[in-house]
Amino acid sequence: MPCAPLGLTRLGASLVLACLAVTAHAGSLGVSPIRVHLSDATPTAALTLENSGGAPVVVQLQLMQWTAGANEDQYTPSDDVVAMPPIMTIRPGEPQIVRMGLTRGADPQRELAYRLYIEEVPPPPKPGYQGLQVALRIGVPVFVAPAVAAAPRLQWRMVRSGADAVTVTATNAGNAHQRLLKLSLRPPDGDRVVATQQIVGDLLAGQSRQWRVRLNEALPQGRLRLSVETDRGPIDVELDPDAP
Repeated sequence: MPCAPLGLTRLGASLVLACLAVTAHAGSLGVSPIRVHLSDATPTAALTLENSGGAPVVVQLQLMQWTAGANEDQYTPSDDVVAMPPIMTIRPGEPQIVRMGLTRGADPQRELAYRLYIEEVPPPPKPGYQGLQVALRIGVPVFVAPAVAAAPRLQWRMVRSGADAVTVTATNAGNAHQRLLKLSLRPPDGDRVVATQQIVGDLLAGQSRQWRVRLNEALPQGRLRLSVETDRGPIDVELDPDAP
């Protein structure tokens, strides 16, 4: 599912790349690709950084291990993947290659996940400048396939959460991530959509996430059909919000 390049002025805070395009742009900085897949068989990869602005940009790199917390992502510094050079100046019109490589073996059973953060180092402020300088930050997902065959295995649950809302829970019981994009709810015997919600994000192996979804009408009795758009194709299941 491709999407248009992302634009961002240097009001910047953090940007976590969330679409499936092969290239993304943030301000004057372009990154390609925006998702990296490594394995024991393919332990190296390369990123291309490009500066489309009019002045040189200094960036630094930091790798963080990405793990599944209680309905949230957790990040800790890691040296499992090395990225070189760790700091660089990118001049306009001169692409910079970042080379990445595994420094450890793949996990025997489960996919490993990381984010490579590419952070702008702001130049020294001009004399008399009174504003706040903030740095643009881009997080590129990096996945390391396990030694065994890997696939997500999503389990779904739905409970009532008010007269016109439900709470949907997804648990990934597999050993690889799956990217979720949007969910919708319908009665099981028709195509009338009673709720839609964007849920863009990666569900890591072993991770659970919850979403409170408000319906555009009173919650009917009985089962509902849940349809979810993902990077691996659609999911369609029937769930009973009143089941014990």
